[in-house]
Amino acid sequence: MRRKSDMWQDFSGESFLPGEGEQAATAAAADVRDRLAMVEEQLKSQFTSMAAYAQISQQAIDTARAEARADLDREKATIVSLVEQVREELHGKTVPPPAETTAARSADPEAAVRLAMLEDRFEQLSRQFAQTLKYQEDLANSIAIMFEQQARNSGWLASCASVA
Repeated sequence: MRRKSDMWQDFSGESFLPGEGEQAATAAAADVRDRLAMVEEQLKSQFTSMAAYAQISQQAIDTARAEARADLDREKATIVSLVEQVREELHGKTVPPPAETTAARSADPEAAVRLAMLEDRFEQLSRQFAQTLKYQEDLANSIAIMFEQQARNSGWLASCASVA
């Protein structure tokens, strides 16, 4: 058996194992890949948390709106029933006979004036309650819009992927 001399060729200085520079670059790339995976997991976790907080906030906004509407409805019903009660009391009085004193007759115009003032106050309260409800709804809508804009700017909403 004969041995050929070119059987043991030198591979022009290339070693079987990579050099130190390549090993360092490979280690750095693996470290970056691991860090990127950790950041991706953190982002997924934060996205899940933000979605949960958004759901809770939306439920809180809906609850606040429903409670405000219920309060307004109860207050309106109370005001209407009180005004109706005062009207019934005013109209339920018997008309005094002409033989009674003028002081008794002057009570009816005074009661009518008081009733008109009371109705004006109730109307003003009703407008204020409606305005307060509107302010609460505007505030809730503003918070929801602000939260949505912040989520879009941060890239948390899926709808922000299709930028037109």
